Amino acid sequence: MRFSGKRELIKSVQKELGILADGLDGPVTWKTIYDQVKGESKKRASSSIAEDMVNLAKSEIGVSEIDGTNCGPRVDEYKAATWLDPEKGWPWCAAFICWLVREAIENKDVNFKRPQTAGAWDFENWARKQEGKGVALYKPVGEILNRQDNDRPYIRKGDIVVFRFSHIGLAIGEPMSNGHVATIEGNTNGAGSREGGSVLEKNRRVSSIRSVIRIS
Repeated sequence: MRFSGKRELIKSVQKELGILADGLDGPVTWKTIYDQVKGESKKRASSSIAEDMVNLAKSEIGVSEIDGTNCGPRVDEYKAATWLDPEKGWPWCAAFICWLVREAIENKDVNFKRPQTAGAWDFENWARKQEGKGVALYKPVGEILNRQDNDRPYIRKGDIVVFRFSHIGLAIGEPMSNGHVATIEGNTNGAGSREGGSVLEKNRRVSSIRSVIRIS
């Protein structure tokens, strides 16, 4: 295959791989690429779903929809993880979580059916149907969210958190002493709106959380 700049592109790839940068896509180059991809696949398979969701979410921070349309190249990819038409404009906070779960369980053996709902509160219905299959739903009320469970915070890193204002996000840490928890959410903004248009890290009041969903 020939195209303009191919040799320089191969050299760049070879430099990244740490092998001789001769610009030739021979067996050494392809084996090195294969070994690296295989290694990443094994690494993903051995990590937990919660860890993968958090890492994926962090890598998506800053993704935004186009001009308040609830659509955009990357946003539409999130929406394609649900039952709804990804080309139409609709709030996508739950779609972002569906996408995170779908990507995180790739190459993993799971017993539960992945979520495909576009509704934040409907995630609770999904969780109930998957209980006992590696999914647990906790519906604490008020300050019970701050209690300790076996010397661990009730909210854990990688938990899906459903908010009282029909919104959803992913906890990326344990509750802080000030009563807040760090999250990454889709379709939000600097003011914390549930229709804000971007993937951002937020600090939410624990008391604003309606339920917690944990995938193991």
